[in-house]
Amino acid sequence: MAIVKLKLRHNSQNGFLVILTAKNLDEETEGFLPPLPPDLESSFNQWQSAYREIEAVRYCVSPAPGLRLTPKSATNHSHVEHTAAVKDYLNQWLNSGDSRWQPIRDRLIAIAQQLHQSNDEIRVIIDAKDIDLRRLPWQAWNLLEEHYPNAEVALSAPKSSNTKINKLVPQSTKVRILVAVGRSDGINTKDDLKVIQDLETDGVEVRCLIKPSRRDLCDALWDEQGHHIFVFTGHSGSQEDGQIGWIELNDEESLTIEEFKEALKQAIDKGLQLAIFNSCDGLGLANQLAQIHLPQVIIMREPVPDPVAVDFLRYFFQEFTHNNKSLFTSVKKARKRLEHFKSDYPGAIWLPTICIEANVEPLTWQGLRESYPPHLTSTKPEDSTHQPKKNIKPWLLVGLLGLVIISGIAYLVGKKVNSDFSSVTAPEGTWFYGGSTSWAPIRQRVDPEIKKAHPQFELRYTDAINATPGSGTGIRMLLEGQLTFSQSSRPIADREYQQAQQRGLSLKQTPVALEGLAIAVHPTLQIPGLTLGQIKDIYTGKITNWNQVGGPNLKITAYSRRLEDGGTVEFLVDNVLGKEKLGSNVVYVYDTTDGLRKLASDRSGIYYASAPEVVPQCQIKPLPIAKQGKNFVSPYTEPLIKADQCPNQRNKLNIDAFKKGEYPITRQMFVIVKQNNNSLEQQAGEAYAKMLLTNQGQKLMNEAGFVRIR
Repeated sequence: MAIVKLKLRHNSQNGFLVILTAKNLDEETEGFLPPLPPDLESSFNQWQSAYREIEAVRYCVSPAPGLRLTPKSATNHSHVEHTAAVKDYLNQWLNSGDSRWQPIRDRLIAIAQQLHQSNDEIRVIIDAKDIDLRRLPWQAWNLLEEHYPNAEVALSAPKSSNTKINKLVPQSTKVRILVAVGRSDGINTKDDLKVIQDLETDGVEVRCLIKPSRRDLCDALWDEQGHHIFVFTGHSGSQEDGQIGWIELNDEESLTIEEFKEALKQAIDKGLQLAIFNSCDGLGLANQLAQIHLPQVIIMREPVPDPVAVDFLRYFFQEFTHNNKSLFTSVKKARKRLEHFKSDYPGAIWLPTICIEANVEPLTWQGLRESYPPHLTSTKPEDSTHQPKKNIKPWLLVGLLGLVIISGIAYLVGKKVNSDFSSVTAPEGTWFYGGSTSWAPIRQRVDPEIKKAHPQFELRYTDAINATPGSGTGIRMLLEGQLTFSQSSRPIADREYQQAQQRGLSLKQTPVALEGLAIAVHPTLQIPGLTLGQIKDIYTGKITNWNQVGGPNLKITAYSRRLEDGGTVEFLVDNVLGKEKLGSNVVYVYDTTDGLRKLASDRSGIYYASAPEVVPQCQIKPLPIAKQGKNFVSPYTEPLIKADQCPNQRNKLNIDAFKKGEYPITRQMFVIVKQNNNSLEQQAGEAYAKMLLTNQGQKLMNEAGFVRIR
């Protein structure tokens, strides 16, 4: 199990301090997210208001106990447009080029690339106290859609000082489910109940309470045999701040969690593992249940219409019980299957939400049937330091001592051959760098190791304030004195040499690695590959239909970043298009994440980017390329891993073809340094390049998907 957690804490009016951690990678990245944009807040409020005015939704909106909600007047706004606006503004915010936020985005992408090499399930957890953050549809962030396509996003339960884990399990040979059907006027709970009762054919013991009294509910929760799962269906609601929620138990009684807390605690102590509130607006319920240490809760973050609630429950239990998927996978698949409600209930796919204690492993049905309680994973406390184990066997100690001696001799004899970062002299100070987005995987692998070797050599990634990141932007910032050195995916252009000369400077480029440029299409598009000439004709507008290159009768949509945005585009124009301009047919995207996301949903599309960013992706297909004729060479190691086999398996880079020059589109990666009388800045940039050329640097870049040049 891989856990990626984003911890967000409000920092006055300046935004949010963000700490990114990844379990098993044993590392932490800190960044700063700008405050919620007014456009995002406004669009979310408009979506929420319009959504709640849908007739079927109004019936399930539960007011505070003792009150009734007055239906709002009809609206003429398009609910679909509000939903799209929320997603667009959310992505504009989370894809911000703010230099304080960029390290988090870069690291998320690099972590995904590392984790995809294993078959572990990935869960992404948002740890936020701010209710506005908890209400946002984080799963609509295109970075997560692209790089974590099979990971479900959950909310972290509030931290508690409780370290006790319920050791007891329900005393039953069957899985026991307690169902409470509360006040349900205006909604149909019979279908919910039937979905659960159908589980009895699988040997599940289901106990149903229909509009129970408070006493009846508490007596059931105190049952000595215990229950594995508690399900509530009916009316419920939460306060605006998301702190307190309530359920409408019957026609007279409304209960907050506090009002039957002792009964719930008893049920948890006897092995209650999961609560499902297939009811409205459950964030407050989840918050209170976390305070009494229920490990896992599924809630609906907004009012939920009948058809959505019933279908979600059916899909969830189908995945969870029949397909034996984990809680996270079951919720994700069930939620995705709600997409047919997009026109009737826009945003319904965002509603089901997991709230979980971060150190509890998600349930599986098999685990429940075997009556295993949830167990804590071996996570390191946030404020503790790692303590080495002391019970080292004597024979192992002798072996380790011998290894240390041999290593020491090898170091003294051949230090120059087996060099590492510590073998390079680096000046003390804080050094600013930036540039090519294709460098993101390298940055995330290399920079933490440089920091370990040279704590005084502090690197700070910096993006332009009003420009998209890229090789050209990085070189311009270097010339303008905003960067110490820059990273580029193309050589220095003649115009840049001239600009440097006009400023009385000179530029030096040091190649440090080699990589391939990958061409990608939609997975369903059937063509054997493309030649360099065909790629040129597609991007200059001469070839406009896939049937012109052996594909279906389908108009081509050629996606690209803008020429001024980065070295990858310039490299394509200079080396593949023969310096011809991109055609008027080209559709421009913001960055590679945006381009790959669009390609994944467009059967007619084509896009190009750095091979390490493209080849491992599940939702697109990298193409074999030929210089001419049919001598195609793949950017991946064959055979091709198809989309339905991913992410259990992923395509791997064809490093040998890149290294031998067999793949037609390869390029060098450069560190660009401003030469200025051997200034400290020049020394810092040259030291960085030298470290990348050590054995340690070359190995790390190779692990990131690039080809060693030494």
